[in-house]
Amino acid sequence: MLSPPRSLLGPAHRHAQSLKSMTETAAGTGRWPLLVSLIVLASVVVIGNGCEHDSSPETPVQDTVAAPPTPDSMTVARVLRTDNRFSTLVAGLDSTGLDSVLAGDGPYTLFAPPDSAFSALPAGTVPVLMTEEVSRLRAILAHHIVDGRVRIEELSDSASVPTLNRDSLRLYATDSSRTVGGATVVDSDVEVANGLIHVVDRVLRPPATDE
Repeated sequence: MLSPPRSLLGPAHRHAQSLKSMTETAAGTGRWPLLVSLIVLASVVVIGNGCEHDSSPETPVQDTVAAPPTPDSMTVARVLRTDNRFSTLVAGLDSTGLDSVLAGDGPYTLFAPPDSAFSALPAGTVPVLMTEEVSRLRAILAHHIVDGRVRIEELSDSASVPTLNRDSLRLYATDSSRTVGGATVVDSDVEVANGLIHVVDRVLRPPATDE
């Protein structure tokens, strides 16, 4: 069967094909899983807008690509929810109210530990923090958040940055790696509307909660 001419394909279809190509390219690098999530999130909004036009075939539609998601929708908080590696972090942010901070104007930098980092904590730690020691959990998670944008790839030596709980994080750079608070940065400088996300391989512990 012949494919319809490109001129007859709706803008949402063409945009979806473009986003599919971008997603495959990003995923193939193995370096930007959060970028893939951002692309997928954008495609959902754009395709949804296109479908609204397609539902009324009698009405002529101008052949233009639908507007991309608004900047407010691509916050640190929302992007984390699109990536299933961060379900524990998202639950912790929700329970402490820090999700609303990361959904705000910012800008903020988040050092985001994935589920595997929380699983490496002593058995039973996460359930206790989530239910019985929420204030301590808030202090721990606030230690992962910096006011302003901190770009890891621009770091050439070392730096100290203040966190939301008024402690500081020490960042180090070498030719082959970047570390923060003793954790290795495994995915860096993922830019979203209200800040930056860096993925770290362990949960950062503020001095007051070190054991």
